[in-house]
Amino acid sequence: MKQTCPVVVGLFSLVLVACHSHPPVRGEGGGEVTKGIDSEVIPETVMMPAWEGLIQHTRISPPGKATHPCSSQDGTFFVYSSTETSVTPQIFLRETDGVVPTQLTNNRAENIFPRISPNGKKVAFSSNVSGNWDIYVLRLDAPASWLTVTSGPRDEIAPSWSPDGKKLVYSSKSERGYWRLVIVDVATGIPTFLGAGLYPDWSPHPDSADQWIAFQSQSQNGMKGSIWIVRPDGSGLRELVADRHREWSAVNPRWAPDGKWISYATVKRSPESVAYGQAGEADDLWVVMSDGRYDTRITDDLSPEWWPAWSADRLLFVSKREGIQNIFSVRPRPLVD
Repeated sequence: MKQTCPVVVGLFSLVLVACHSHPPVRGEGGGEVTKGIDSEVIPETVMMPAWEGLIQHTRISPPGKATHPCSSQDGTFFVYSSTETSVTPQIFLRETDGVVPTQLTNNRAENIFPRISPNGKKVAFSSNVSGNWDIYVLRLDAPASWLTVTSGPRDEIAPSWSPDGKKLVYSSKSERGYWRLVIVDVATGIPTFLGAGLYPDWSPHPDSADQWIAFQSQSQNGMKGSIWIVRPDGSGLRELVADRHREWSAVNPRWAPDGKWISYATVKRSPESVAYGQAGEADDLWVVMSDGRYDTRITDDLSPEWWPAWSADRLLFVSKREGIQNIFSVRPRPLVD
């Protein structure tokens, strides 16, 4: 049944009307595509999709794959982890409209979860170069020199920068196997423990009073993953997206540049993907306001799509649209009342 909503809200300069029901089922593609470097045209469909301008940014051949994209604040370049040149994943940088990537790490270790600093000069990432997962920072003007942020025996992954670029929040695995959120001062290495959580993302608000950290809960004991937010001081904890029936999960939250929206992926939420799609780590991308309103599906391809990351007014993500794990982006389409 089609459902309409009378409320109009903004997503950057866009006007987005969000309905809590699933959008109409559409075939692959939809929307006009800007033909550019490394892009391909997706045909128009009769039904208007919630996005436009699909671009494929990487074309990695199997058995390689790309994952964990993160864009600079101005959207001119992004970093990602990929096995396009080696068996183990390395960190690459690519101009958003570019063809040839720049490899930032080159070793036998696994290097994943790259995140660009707010000033665009550094990249924090996770590597097991020391034997277990730790957090490191490299400078884009000298990528061979790494700053070691963590060096303990526990695994530490998925860093995210504070808006001032002085701190990182990441996930640390406890001795009992649970993931916890930790904030660390990059200069001093002093950690602060927040509580349980995975894949944190620090909101872009420059005012510390308005800052939040979005994260994913850990699936356990029949509970599915859900999206939560908490203030950096540990206050204000609340759940934004969850399935009370424990049938699907919400994962991989990322803040939009305006700090009003959070993108995330779902696992087994889309009935079309469950019935007809590929088995994978996710099904579709969604957005929700930071107060939990207007939970809206953006993509509806039958291929798995996850790890969203905002790039100015576009949304980068990982997809298996061609059966191979590559990085794509779309522009959420303005929906009007």
